[in-house]
Amino acid sequence: MKTKIEIILGFLQSGKTNFINSMIKNCDLQNETIVVIQDEFGQSKIRNKFINSNENMNIINIENTSNEEINEKYINKILEIYSPHRIFIEVNGMKNSNSIINMFNNKNLRKLCRIDDIVTLIDTKKFFIYFRNMKSMLSTQIYNSKTIILNNINNINKKDFLNIQNQIKRINETANLLEHAPSLNIKEIHQDEYREISSHSFSAIKTMFYMSLLILSFTCFAALSITDSSGYLFYLDKFKNFYTVFISILIQGIPFILVGSFVSAIIQICIPKYTFIKFFPRNIFLSCVIAALAGLLFPICDCGTIPVVKGLIKKKVPIAASITFMLSAPIVNPIAIISTVYAFQGMKAVVIYRIVAGIIISILVGLIMHFLTRKDDDILSINNDGLSCECGFCNDDYDYSRNKFEKIRAVFIHTGDEFFNIGKFMIIGTFLSSIFQNIVSTGTNIPIFSGNISPLIAMILLSFVLSVCSTSDAFIAKGFLKQFSVSSVMGFLVVGPMLDIKNTIMIFGNFKRKFAIKLIFFIVVVSFSILINLRL
Repeated sequence: MKTKIEIILGFLQSGKTNFINSMIKNCDLQNETIVVIQDEFGQSKIRNKFINSNENMNIINIENTSNEEINEKYINKILEIYSPHRIFIEVNGMKNSNSIINMFNNKNLRKLCRIDDIVTLIDTKKFFIYFRNMKSMLSTQIYNSKTIILNNINNINKKDFLNIQNQIKRINETANLLEHAPSLNIKEIHQDEYREISSHSFSAIKTMFYMSLLILSFTCFAALSITDSSGYLFYLDKFKNFYTVFISILIQGIPFILVGSFVSAIIQICIPKYTFIKFFPRNIFLSCVIAALAGLLFPICDCGTIPVVKGLIKKKVPIAASITFMLSAPIVNPIAIISTVYAFQGMKAVVIYRIVAGIIISILVGLIMHFLTRKDDDILSINNDGLSCECGFCNDDYDYSRNKFEKIRAVFIHTGDEFFNIGKFMIIGTFLSSIFQNIVSTGTNIPIFSGNISPLIAMILLSFVLSVCSTSDAFIAKGFLKQFSVSSVMGFLVVGPMLDIKNTIMIFGNFKRKFAIKLIFFIVVVSFSILINLRL
């Protein structure tokens, strides 16, 4: 029979030893030989009175005072000497827990023992301090856990308690979440001291609310459908148009966000920082040129560039190159180029000018943002700090060497985290864009503008309001040729992929406000300055 391994994670004084004491009291462990390996020593000790009260249980407490490395040889030695039924390993909170966990994936050890549970204990009073200063270490512990126990919950308010739960669920949604309840005398509770946290009541209420709202909407929709009133039919038609536009933008944009999130995950997890440092030249201008052309290799539209750029910035890629890629990639996207060729058949100049103008504008804006931003400035918003994202695996210190499946798993975990983080801003932007598209369309009678400035401004504003994906905006832009000159329509083709309602919402959601305002301002100013001088 294989020896069961219980890995206990957490920082100093988080309650690891007390939890082991509680486990030893458990009647289910009678008649077992148990080895407790303590690699960290706090105020609590393994209590002898628990051992003496259970004569059928053989407890061997090993204190790793010599700071010997707990490796395969160390475990094999314990298995040979004691032949235990179960081993508790109290891991030092400042050591890499992955090395302990990955050790048991070794073929030789897997024949002799198996991991029964991985438990992380968290002192809720210190959670936010650790999360700010040692986020990567704490996130790794949480991610690896099957069970997470929260201590000192009586010393924090309800709001902080809910925030802690939310942060944990972002990193590990499947872990069993328990709270320490030492003052309760309830025998049914796991280990007499720990109870499962009920976190589904509020979500159930929200689900019921949204379901009720959905049913009500369908009921109203059905009622309007069978009504002959012209007033109702007018609003019904407006709703149908809004619904069609909203769904079409989402269907068009979500795949690109997913691809962008996946690329971002690969960049942050699989590619070391020094690889990017070698890839981009030290010369800022040359790095911008490479970044501007990199969109040819990544067929993603404007919806998917922001998660990729976040990954580049976290890998310390220069801001100039990152911003240049974000602005140029949707325009030099091969799919966008092909769609422009088909839309403007016989007008090759439009295709060439769109690509060239897009590259020039993106490089200029990238260089401007580089010189306006100090080297050590963190431009990502607080929720997307440069240390790591919520998944906890974006740093170069994370060790996947023993188990490549962990790296693949982390890529998909990070992809999901990035997708939902960006997706919420995408939905808000799509909602607003659908409203404006329902008001303004190519069929709307737009007044004829005279001169060069007014038509260009009008097309830039339309591109912002309509928020069409860069892979299909060329066909819409062609519809405006009856009312606008080709030079003015270039404002729609060039500025639209760089800045629209969706992008603006996502920029403010992922970058700091001051940086976002400056970025948007210079996109508009530089684009207008370049495009006003085009003559087609």
